Amino acid sequence: MTVDKVKAPERHACVAGPFGSSISSKFFVEKGVPVIRGSNLSLGLERFISSNFVFIAPETAEKFSAQTVVPGDLVFTCWGTIGQVGLIPPDGPFHRYVISNKQLKLRVDSQLLEPLFAYYYFACPETVEYIQGRAIGSAVPGINLGILKSLPVILPPIETQRRIASILGAYDDLIEVNRRRIAVLGEMARRLFDEWFVNFRFPGHEGHAMVETKGGTIPEGWTMQPLEALTSYISRGIAPAYDDEAPGLVINQKCIRDGRLSLKAARRQRKAVPPVKVVEAGDILVNSTGTGTLGRIAQAEEIPPGTTVDSHVTIIRPRREVDRDFLGTSVSRLQALFESMAVGATNQMELNRSRLASTEVVVPHGGLAVQFGAVVRPIRVLAHKLERQCDRLTASRDLLLPRLISGELSVATAERELEDAA
Repeated sequence: MTVDKVKAPERHACVAGPFGSSISSKFFVEKGVPVIRGSNLSLGLERFISSNFVFIAPETAEKFSAQTVVPGDLVFTCWGTIGQVGLIPPDGPFHRYVISNKQLKLRVDSQLLEPLFAYYYFACPETVEYIQGRAIGSAVPGINLGILKSLPVILPPIETQRRIASILGAYDDLIEVNRRRIAVLGEMARRLFDEWFVNFRFPGHEGHAMVETKGGTIPEGWTMQPLEALTSYISRGIAPAYDDEAPGLVINQKCIRDGRLSLKAARRQRKAVPPVKVVEAGDILVNSTGTGTLGRIAQAEEIPPGTTVDSHVTIIRPRREVDRDFLGTSVSRLQALFESMAVGATNQMELNRSRLASTEVVVPHGGLAVQFGAVVRPIRVLAHKLERQCDRLTASRDLLLPRLISGELSVATAERELEDAA
């Protein structure tokens, strides 16, 4: 059937966003009804991004009842990043939203189409590619309401839809539980670091004298040292020779986000890599070019042999005698500083090696850094294991999705695979 045939049998079930000037920034307020924009949707399988909202006053929102969405509604980006889709969640953070002028709203007939199944169907890479192929416009691609209404929808029996949605949703739930655990573990490590090395309430701090340095007040016996004194190597990576059939992996700036390293966006390359530029466990990787990504930091844990970074990423390698978790956590707190240190034109911002090397961090006296590492290492190891588990669950879900949607894989088989994964 088509989207037009499966929309809910009510007025305004499938509508475009408000006219641009009627919901522009001049109407934004500090609190009120959130406006859904492209940043709340994704091309990946993230159902809804509940952050970075702007708000309009409730009385303003009343004028857009047709463009109001509630849990179970789908939202599509119609201009810009075509293929983005989101599903309004039942668990908040708000009970209603208004879509922006660059979004389309769809409320499905739940007797024909399970909303969660509909989300997975429209988020499936094949469907996204189909929608992108229907886009109009050249400079800024887009789809209109007519295109959305004409999109074909595969409709298994409603009970089969619910079972498929339940399987895929279970993978997402497992991934989300792991992500929350990872966030808690990361917060534990950060708070311990701040307690010991920022607030200086470290073991045995009572009665410890404080002294003034050019970098601020620190405990007596501690020092402020540049990164070059604590590292054995600081340098950018290579200019890769990309080859999808090659064995080598190269990490790029897309791999470093939210304080973690993901190899999902890494690419294959064939160029020989100097041994010193092969990434090692414990290396701190810093995005060093461009606006928006520059300054992002992640520390490597398990790394496939021979992996390197491209010329937009800097490797910071701790000396063998320096605790890697202490230095990694120290550097991870410097993203804002690194961003401010960039030089160059707007689209050619660079974070050069000398500025990185001269950046100072506080270094405690005695074995306190090693003591910190001994406490934090098991926490970070567990977080890394959970990240890898997320990667495996994500890969399994992404493999199952098109096969389940198309009917290539039986629901019963997928349910057995889910039991094994769980």
